Amino acid sequence: MKFDTLLRFAFIETRLFWEDGLKAGDLVAVFDLTRQTAQAVIENYRHRYPGQMRYDASKKRQVATEDFEPHHISMRTLDFLDFLRGDNLRKHYLDEQCDWSELAVYDVDCLLRPAVLRSVIQPILAALRHQQTLYIEYRSKYNNPIRCRVISPNHLVFADERYHLLAYCHTLNQYLDFVLSRIIWVETADEDWVSAEQSDKWKDSTLRFQPNPKLPKEVQATLLRGYSNGEQDFWEINCKQDAEHYICRKLERLKDEDNETPLWVKISP
Repeated sequence: MKFDTLLRFAFIETRLFWEDGLKAGDLVAVFDLTRQTAQAVIENYRHRYPGQMRYDASKKRQVATEDFEPHHISMRTLDFLDFLRGDNLRKHYLDEQCDWSELAVYDVDCLLRPAVLRSVIQPILAALRHQQTLYIEYRSKYNNPIRCRVISPNHLVFADERYHLLAYCHTLNQYLDFVLSRIIWVETADEDWVSAEQSDKWKDSTLRFQPNPKLPKEVQATLLRGYSNGEQDFWEINCKQDAEHYICRKLERLKDEDNETPLWVKISP
């Protein structure tokens, strides 16, 4: 399947599954198609996936049937909400006039991120793509002297409302986490690049948390709602080991407003 066809089919399923249906004019507006081409796309989808949609004369649009099952999008609610958030964030970068959804997400967290210089991120992205080493100058949050490091960039990470770089530090011979906004200078280095395959930081890990037993039962039940499958009395998070301390630190900061009791307690998997 061609990529543009896949995108159009995913758009059709998004409107059918998550919203109140699809009109040919929606495809015209988002993909800059003629109305004839938009109708052909709808018919192509109907032919490939029969029984997925029907025309509702009262709404004057195609709607999902009771047996509708998407083939190109996720059925998870959080995935869709994350997509909406990402679609809105994309508008900060691309000059786009049309949206996949008519719904907007006002992202407060994006207002709190520290700035990152282009002179810093551009060579880092190039080094990640081409597996190259870098010489960086880094300032910690405790106003220590600027430190010079030779690093092998491995992964970009977003945590604590800011971007981080997981990298092998040749200077200290260990894998470290660097906050991008604290890198003040970057240039290419000559050392051989080291991957993250040997690092425990990028191995899979499982964390479990339960509502603090000191909290009232109704509060514990409320906390679990949305984080448990209903059969478990704990919240299980699958992540990379590098993310563990960010997750634990964030949950440790969540406390009951009345008595400062932590809301979550870490338990053994």
